[in-house]
Amino acid sequence: MSQNEIGIIDLALLDDKKIKEELLELVFNLIRFKTIASNEDELKKIIDFTENYLKDNKLLKIEKFKVNNKYNLIAKINDEVKVYFVVHLDVVDAKEEQFNPYLDGDKIVGRGALDMKGPAATVLYLFRNLNKFIPIGLIATTDEEVGSLNGVKYITENMDIKADVVVIPDGGEDFNIITKGKGAFHFRVKSYGKSAHGSTTWLGVNAVDKLLEFYKELKNIILEYKDDNENIENNWYNTLNLGKIEGGVKVNVVPDYAYAEFDIRFTEKYSLDNIYNVVDYLTKKHNLELEVLSTGSPVSIDLNNKYLQKFIQSYKEILSEPKFSVEHGATDGRFFAAKNIPVITIYPQGQGLHSDYEWVSLSSLVTLFKLFYNFILKIT
Repeated sequence: MSQNEIGIIDLALLDDKKIKEELLELVFNLIRFKTIASNEDELKKIIDFTENYLKDNKLLKIEKFKVNNKYNLIAKINDEVKVYFVVHLDVVDAKEEQFNPYLDGDKIVGRGALDMKGPAATVLYLFRNLNKFIPIGLIATTDEEVGSLNGVKYITENMDIKADVVVIPDGGEDFNIITKGKGAFHFRVKSYGKSAHGSTTWLGVNAVDKLLEFYKELKNIILEYKDDNENIENNWYNTLNLGKIEGGVKVNVVPDYAYAEFDIRFTEKYSLDNIYNVVDYLTKKHNLELEVLSTGSPVSIDLNNKYLQKFIQSYKEILSEPKFSVEHGATDGRFFAAKNIPVITIYPQGQGLHSDYEWVSLSSLVTLFKLFYNFILKIT
């Protein structure tokens, strides 16, 4: 029996108590880092911590690098990677006490417990203990909560990242496997008019009116289903949200400037280019100025994908019959989808995402670890 086989057997025989204790300590350590977007020092510290934690596995090749003021890490065992696990270690802003994690029964409570330091811990624990040359890799970033421009977006567009599939434990609550996610297109349109007194509107051009006309026409094009939304399974249709609008100086002045910010979520029936072309056409038609804020392609995976089938097999062995769902929000999966790399997304049990009482089930993290471990042993 080879040393690699001994390592695999030893890890597989670790009892739940030991896994639970080690995962709890790791999650607590991760949550204590105040990794909000404005705290560059803490973003660096958590990547340094991750590097030191993974160094115990001498098989890993670890690369750590900075993009602007954000920090990233890539680790892999083989130069060839068939499956990448992708995690982010940054969190949204929180109260000071939320960075002091505690255990409430089976719940680990603290900022990022679910999103996504708890799930990330299962992946780090996996890579630290793995003692076999399996073609998997790890990507850890620190700017997902602010758009991923200096994290996964940069990595997928500027580095030679190749994989057959990506696993992201950042969606699909309570072990739902996400089979598809909507694309996202966030943008701002600026409108310029001509000011005049509110009593002589014919002498001016109302910049807000131009935005409203644009909005009305955009809704007619983007919203595929208008009258029967409640009967569309999983609300799987395009949505449009006018999230912010500002303009004008006072009630009796025709506004000569206004802007609005929009959020379009779209299904896999449309491409990012389709949506951009519609918005671009309408902004020009209404003489508006377009500023793209962030984008993402729809994410989907064929149910017959061989890696998804292996994942489903592992799910059945560790849990039960798999549950499937769809994702309306955006994850880093959108950047891999743009490169035609399929994405598997799944979450453990937890609630309170971005809230004052964010928690993840410790026992479910043990289950998630076992699921991932079982899955990678099927990769050849």
